[in-house]
Amino acid sequence: MRKLSTLFCVIDPTTTNQRALARSIGIAEKSKAALHVYVCIAPPGGANTRHREMALKAETERYELWLDRMATPARERGIKVNIEVEAKADWRSAIAPAAQRAGAELIVKGSFRRGALRRQLLKTGDWTLLRGAKCPVMFVKRDEVEQLRQVLLAINLNAKDARHQALNDAVFEYARGVARNTGAELHVVNAYSDSLQFVHPPDLAKKFGVERRQAHVIQGSPDKAIAEVVQKLGQPLVVIGSVMRRGMGGVVVGNTAERILDQIESDVLCVVKPRSS
Repeated sequence: MRKLSTLFCVIDPTTTNQRALARSIGIAEKSKAALHVYVCIAPPGGANTRHREMALKAETERYELWLDRMATPARERGIKVNIEVEAKADWRSAIAPAAQRAGAELIVKGSFRRGALRRQLLKTGDWTLLRGAKCPVMFVKRDEVEQLRQVLLAINLNAKDARHQALNDAVFEYARGVARNTGAELHVVNAYSDSLQFVHPPDLAKKFGVERRQAHVIQGSPDKAIAEVVQKLGQPLVVIGSVMRRGMGGVVVGNTAERILDQIESDVLCVVKPRSS
């Protein structure tokens, strides 16, 4: 995991509970990264162009003051902070391009549990961000900012194609880097569907340089396996990967990560592998 220089924090304009900002400040302070605080608001309506422009200017200034006040604790800790207010009708699609413009190496966004039907029928902000992000995304589930004790690396050793193997390497690099930087204990989980895919726990432990007790091999779907280990450990940071694809195949990207968001209360760091043809 390379050193962070710019951290992109997504602000939710509908609430005062900014769990992503609290987590971002802690990460920025430890990594010495600059913090880019971003909010996307709806553009004003109305038929009169001049009135719309005046309303947008007023709303932008109001939100800039709001962000500036929220950023005060970060600046008091010596963190360099930039703020950005953008007006877009589709805020979900605006986040990833804004993060790319800011040169972000990590996006931090609050997330909350949604029902399975809502996930299927609606393109949530999480869904859209996973498919557009060019850098890892941390979904913050918890309000409390506590000392990170454990990092859970969710790996797929049964995927043999080059893209998934490269993704495994990238996810491991991030998980190991977070564990080293925070002093957390690294755990690894690998799911398998049948005996042909079984990986012996000692082999898994050796491959990723952890103790045997930190290697978890569980039969079942990846999300169920991850949820089981999370429950056993408490509230580890879960590090998982997604391979982006073009065309209709892209619809499956991030499904495991999204299901995990709805099943656990731990934060989830999703390492995104850029699209390939």
